[in-house]
Amino acid sequence: MSRSFDNEIVLITGELSGELHAANLVGRFKGHPEFTFSAVGGKRLAQAGARLICDYRDISLTGVSEIFSRLPHILRAFSVVKKYIRQNKPALVVLVDFPGFNLRIARFAKRSGIPVVYFIPPQIWAWRKNRIRVIKKYVDRVICILPFEKRLYDSYGIDALYVGHPFIDTVRPSLSRDEFLKVIGKNEGNPVITIMPGSRENEIKKHLPVLIDTVNIMKKNLPEMITVLPLAENIQEEMLAPFKEGLNKIVLVKNHAYDALAHCDAAIVASGSVTLEAAILKAPTIVIYRISPLSYFIAKMLVKTDFISLPNIIAEREVFPEFIQDLDPEKIAERALYMVHNGKQEIRKGIEGITGELNKHNAYENARDGIVEFLEERYGALSQTP
Repeated sequence: MSRSFDNEIVLITGELSGELHAANLVGRFKGHPEFTFSAVGGKRLAQAGARLICDYRDISLTGVSEIFSRLPHILRAFSVVKKYIRQNKPALVVLVDFPGFNLRIARFAKRSGIPVVYFIPPQIWAWRKNRIRVIKKYVDRVICILPFEKRLYDSYGIDALYVGHPFIDTVRPSLSRDEFLKVIGKNEGNPVITIMPGSRENEIKKHLPVLIDTVNIMKKNLPEMITVLPLAENIQEEMLAPFKEGLNKIVLVKNHAYDALAHCDAAIVASGSVTLEAAILKAPTIVIYRISPLSYFIAKMLVKTDFISLPNIIAEREVFPEFIQDLDPEKIAERALYMVHNGKQEIRKGIEGITGELNKHNAYENARDGIVEFLEERYGALSQTP
């Protein structure tokens, strides 16, 4: 029996990548005007039509030790979200990544009688596998974007749906190589090296000096090379001010990250979702990452995978060379130069195996359908309002 359904879905994100996934998901609900959306997010979710409960930027963090400086903001945001859920009683809470915060929201929502769906769940296959007990208790459905995640949740008797990885449909260059070279004011014939230090301020502080030193070493051996730094939309110019001198000979571009990866001869990037984007765009890539010593010490005890980047985890071998914590510019430069001269084809063969694992399309539509199906099971058939 169908009924009028004029209820709210609350989405909780804690960083830019999660917000982008959430905004794309909201955009796929245009054929379902019976839903309204509220969110912990930023301008992307607001543009997608969600009412912002609070901004995620104050609670975004990396590493364990960074929690302490952000704790007052995290506690304040948690209090605001709890109050909102208690007063508005939404039809559903959808958590997007960001497990440290979101699993606490899941506990609160479920105890308040609000069902919970987790879109892009915690990487329990890598670390903190004990979280699966919390998920089983407080999450009603898990929507996975990696095929091996569903197999893991199935083994624990958790309702899980594999929808495919959104990047398969969304990660595309917008320009040809010739067009991209015109954008950066260069001509064909020069090797292009793309560097990406990460999108958070603390990642930029830790990685950009290493990347600048690395490209300076490379230039001694490859003076004709062009270095491109695509700027994430949330990177403000003041974040780069301390590195102004080192950036003098580096081309900064906005809104062309995919082009910079698709048309480079080698990329050196901070670990994160960009590594999978690089694989899809067939960019020969080196992965780097550095966190605080305390965070690294704790991670070494907890992390159960041999690799940090998703392409290597999916391939179960090192397709992309990884430099973690001990970031020696000489060694990184040596590997990158080898890649430019000798290693591109070998790495691209490995990349093909990775992307073949992620061959399911329309992830956001599949996720939307999984949410609608769940709500119909929970509340009965939904009658759409014209």
